[in-house]
Amino acid sequence: MTEELAWLDYFVPLDSTHRTEDIPNNKRLLGDNVDDDYPLKQAKLAWNIGQNQKQYTSSYGSTFEVPVTSLSNRYFLIHESTTFQKTYSKVPLLIFFHGLNSTAWYSAVFRTKWIEHANTENFLLVFGQGQGDEFPDGPIRDKYGDLLFGDLYWEIEEPKTDFIYLDSILEYMKQHYENRLDVSRIYFVGYSNGALFSCNVAIHYGGGVFAAICNHCGGYGGGYKDEKLLNPNTIKKVIPIYLLTGTSDAYRSSCERAKMLFEGVGCDVKMDIMENRGHNYYQDKELDIWTFLMLYRINGD
Repeated sequence: MTEELAWLDYFVPLDSTHRTEDIPNNKRLLGDNVDDDYPLKQAKLAWNIGQNQKQYTSSYGSTFEVPVTSLSNRYFLIHESTTFQKTYSKVPLLIFFHGLNSTAWYSAVFRTKWIEHANTENFLLVFGQGQGDEFPDGPIRDKYGDLLFGDLYWEIEEPKTDFIYLDSILEYMKQHYENRLDVSRIYFVGYSNGALFSCNVAIHYGGGVFAAICNHCGGYGGGYKDEKLLNPNTIKKVIPIYLLTGTSDAYRSSCERAKMLFEGVGCDVKMDIMENRGHNYYQDKELDIWTFLMLYRINGD
């Protein structure tokens, strides 16, 4: 993971002051000069795939877009690995939700390495796309150097629409991969704003639907008021949770709070606090996350 990606995916500011100390070489990142800004070039390539081809093929397999007919302008991505396409056994499913103002296509093609892991570990992969609108001309840098694809988010306080969306994903995958999907091993990973939403997933669905989840640099609450959030005490069935944060993560305290709250209702919680790391997406932790998730299955060991 390069330092050049450290600017992405803040959500619900802790205060009104934008944190620029986590943005390396901030002045160099301003504007949208694609030739001098490799991460922005990647972002625009991902945006172009989503606007035009709506599918992407590499040595790791095929990624393609599926519309959600029950909701306006919503879709998700499915990745079928090369290994999956050559085998016939039932496999796990991992569902990934991106951070604020990011996209499913960017997460799939550049931001994460999950499509590589899906090929080596043989699992199905879904990338969710949050609510909101993308910029009509593609991603840009704002005046702070942050990369923005548009006003894109997961609803934390009123998650009903995103629950309908996630229900649609689960229903589609169970129907279209009936003979290939191991429904006892469905996992959820959320990053940043998607990590905050993972608490809603834990409470609303719990261990009756998902075998385990990962909350990557989000925790519980963030800048939201408790009275507007789902209460962990109402969890339908306890679920194992991997909480990933860093000593310099602005949301470390909300991750620590999530550990306390979910352990308090009986969930098995693993807390991983990385030294000298801030609010960022960490590709080098993906295999640790996968190892944790694979320890669990519904009605299994």
